[in-house]
Amino acid sequence: MGVSRRHVKIEEDAERKLVLSDLNSLNGTYVNGKKVRKVMLSSGDKITIGKYMILYEESNAANYAASVPSDSQIVSFPPAYGLAEARVPVQQPPRTQPVSVPIPEQKSEKESNAVLIETNKHVVYKLDKPVMTIGSGENDDIFVSGFMIGEGQASIEKKSDGIQITASKMMGKIKVNGKSVRSHLLEHKDRIEIGSSTFRFMENG
Repeated sequence: MGVSRRHVKIEEDAERKLVLSDLNSLNGTYVNGKKVRKVMLSSGDKITIGKYMILYEESNAANYAASVPSDSQIVSFPPAYGLAEARVPVQQPPRTQPVSVPIPEQKSEKESNAVLIETNKHVVYKLDKPVMTIGSGENDDIFVSGFMIGEGQASIEKKSDGIQITASKMMGKIKVNGKSVRSHLLEHKDRIEIGSSTFRFMENG
């Protein structure tokens, strides 16, 4: 079961509760086995997106780490952005169906863990492609809107010395840490403004 390019979003409501909304995805979003359009998340909810299952838990237990199974991975984000931890079980092949597992391409920690966090909506975009586009088009990897913002407004590209954001259009501005730029090699916690959206560049690890 596939995952749509813009499949689901999680944002905070007026009471600081996290609300999950399906973005008219092709295969739908499931919480605790039920297909949902919009639902308020509670600790312990199991979110299924395509073949992936995410267990949502509020990270306020003192011995939380000790309770995590050995076959799980913890993906965490700075508490300043109101994002809880997600526990993602590692997918195991069926015992009755032996499979050949290819050796993944080696990536640096900077490449494999870098994300953009849309701070006003608490949407996290993992930078997991060599080149990703930002703009108002349906085919853009990261959607933004605003005055003079078009398709392919900017691009994020992995370089040998880090991750670089570049303005692809002459019209419309990109700001990094409050300064207008055409191109910028991103650093941890950089603040990026494009159109009406504000992002924070984070490197976990």
